[in-house]
Amino acid sequence: MRSILANRTARVTLALTTALVLLSTACATPVAAPPSGSGQPATTPSPSGAATVPPGSASPTTATPSTLPPPSSDAWLAVGRKGDAGLQVILASGGDPMFDALPTGVPLDAQWGRLITTEPNGASTIVRNVAVQPGFDGIATKIAGAWRLPTIGSDPVPVGVSANGQTIVLVEADGSPGASPTRFAVLTRGVSDPARIVELRGRFDYDALSPDGKTLYVVEHLDTITGGRYQVRAVDVARGSLRDGIVVDKTKVDEPMAGYPLAQVRRPDGLALTLYRGREHPFIHALNTAEGWAVCLDLPGNGDDVASGDWGLAASPDGSLVYAANATLGLIAEVDPAQLQVRRSVTFRPLAGAGIVLAKFGHQQTGPTGRRVIVGPNGRVVYAAGTEGIVALDVATLAVVGRFESGQAVEALAATPDGGTLYALLHDGRIVKLDALTGKRLATVPGNDFDRLVAVVPW
Repeated sequence: MRSILANRTARVTLALTTALVLLSTACATPVAAPPSGSGQPATTPSPSGAATVPPGSASPTTATPSTLPPPSSDAWLAVGRKGDAGLQVILASGGDPMFDALPTGVPLDAQWGRLITTEPNGASTIVRNVAVQPGFDGIATKIAGAWRLPTIGSDPVPVGVSANGQTIVLVEADGSPGASPTRFAVLTRGVSDPARIVELRGRFDYDALSPDGKTLYVVEHLDTITGGRYQVRAVDVARGSLRDGIVVDKTKVDEPMAGYPLAQVRRPDGLALTLYRGREHPFIHALNTAEGWAVCLDLPGNGDDVASGDWGLAASPDGSLVYAANATLGLIAEVDPAQLQVRRSVTFRPLAGAGIVLAKFGHQQTGPTGRRVIVGPNGRVVYAAGTEGIVALDVATLAVVGRFESGQAVEALAATPDGGTLYALLHDGRIVKLDALTGKRLATVPGNDFDRLVAVVPW
């Protein structure tokens, strides 16, 4: 083991369990859903007109197909601990660290071989383009003040870097939430040039970047209520000022928008899909960041229920489909990002019993936890975590094919690259290892103070 730990020049390939994320607004009439536990599909067609599909059996206990490989013997996990801003990479079986301080950053490739990171440096912030191996070396620049990379919803992996890697946008690290004016620090040639400070009059949050980094999309808050009314604006990065007009759903131009983001999926073509918790129901806001237009897709569910904050969003391995699921409420929707429509919407027996909701689940002040919904690496099973465990759903039918960790509140999920093993971050700070096919608990990772489960490093 010591020889493995000493060999820090070996290539480390981090396998993210879900795609990174992106953008935002609210929508029209909610899709009607049958009572929880009915096991029937939503009876109203999706906003796009796509018919819903019967979920099939909702009671199997093991995931299909049975082609999942056996659980891996061990894995390296990228995790966070309460009180620590950065990450560790640890061996799941013994808790042995490969890296004690992996910087939290935006990965520039699927292997996490290079990251854009920020770190405080007295009264300044260091922005660095880091090569993870060897030795976290890389070019850096310093910006006066306290800045950080933005995050979306509860996802612990930050965003703020354009698809071409050239534009980096930071938000103030010590600013009061919703303060006016709002300032962003923008670097337009990676970390080679000094940052420019963009100041906007009003209360804004980071939303997305166009693939070429020339347009920054921001959410302008129109009231002081959490999850209140807002509108999406575009900032011309070269001029550092707001463009005229607002970005609206082109099919519902006059509809007001309200809600707050929960998760994002960002596509290489510039389409940004953001899952929002709205006042009346959840919705996905699909923003074309390259062309500056948007479409809103409504999802079933009740916006007032505490458990509606337990939605997650994940893309299939090839990016052709996106799944929005809420295991606590018993809802899943399949989205076609090419056609911008909800293809199927299915209800299933929720994990939680009637009226059982863990009020603080997902909203505790211990730091971001991240992905409650992932798609297995083979693209055939969706796993969704909730207040009472994990549900596995067959992608072909959206039928429930497994219920794991019954009675446990699960905050985040990760899968090994072969798809045979799941790791689950429990609400009490423990991480457990599960057989991805049967859900059998195989081991518990040493330690009980974890608050993030970000990725798996292949063994």
